[in-house]
Amino acid sequence: MAMDPIKSALWGMLVGNIENMGILPALQGGEAVARALDGPSVIEKLAQVDGAENYEKVQKNGFTFVILKACPFAPIYKDIPAWGEKAMRLVEAYNKKDDGGGALHPLCLVHKGSRTALRAGVISVACRSGATGKIEVAEKTLPKVGITREEAVAMVEGKACLYAIKTS
Repeated sequence: MAMDPIKSALWGMLVGNIENMGILPALQGGEAVARALDGPSVIEKLAQVDGAENYEKVQKNGFTFVILKACPFAPIYKDIPAWGEKAMRLVEAYNKKDDGGGALHPLCLVHKGSRTALRAGVISVACRSGATGKIEVAEKTLPKVGITREEAVAMVEGKACLYAIKTS
């Protein structure tokens, strides 16, 4: 089976860097993505990566909850090797950090890194795998946004990603 060289390079850089240096390279990759985004609002900037028609929004508790219908990175997952045990253990460790959670794999870290780097108060809440249906909730962010785990799961069920932005 032939591998897409762009997918292979991205996978190799992420796995290699994460396994040797921890999660920082993935978060820094997200920061680099954020620096390339342009627009008058955080949503318009993120839509350049996420897709402008890929959003559902819910207003609640003084936040705009943004629900991505599909993972913008889904096309990358087809025909790449597994992420690697060490990289996945680091993602699991990240999910237990006070400022972590809601990540299923290294590209979730890149995605969250881009949102965080915009310095717009974006709070990552949950992620759902389109392939397996597994949902990872950032448990420690729930009190910040005023929703329960059950509410987070209900919002992301059948979708891809959930984050919140404080409404002005």
